[in-house]
Amino acid sequence: RMERDAQFAQRKAERATFRSHFRDKYRLPKNETDDNQIQLVGGDVELPKELAKMIEQDNEEEEEKNSVIGQLSNIQNLDLDSLKDKASATLEDLKQSAEKCAVM
Repeated sequence: RMERDAQFAQRKAERATFRSHFRDKYRLPKNETDDNQIQLVGGDVELPKELAKMIEQDNEEEEEKNSVIGQLSNIQNLDLDSLKDKASATLEDLKQSAEKCAVM
C-alpha cells in the first residue's frame, strides 16, 4: 500500500510540474497546492517521457515564434514591394531635404 501511495504522489507531482510549466509560460498565478505536491515528492520531479517531449516541443515552437523569421512569417499579407517603394520614397525625401539644407 505504501508503494501505491508513493506512485500516486509521484503522478500527482508530475501533473503539478506540468501545470506549473504552463503557468510560468502564460504568466498565470502560481498554485500553492501544486507547489506542495512537488515538495511532498522531494522537489525534483522527473516527468514521464511523453510529458517531457510535449514540453520540449512547446519550447521549440516558442523559440521559433520568437525568432525574427518566425515574426516575419506571422505577419500576414506582407507586401514587400510596397515596403520597398515606401523605403525608396522616404530615402528620396531625405536626399531632397539634405540638398536643400544650407549647412550640408
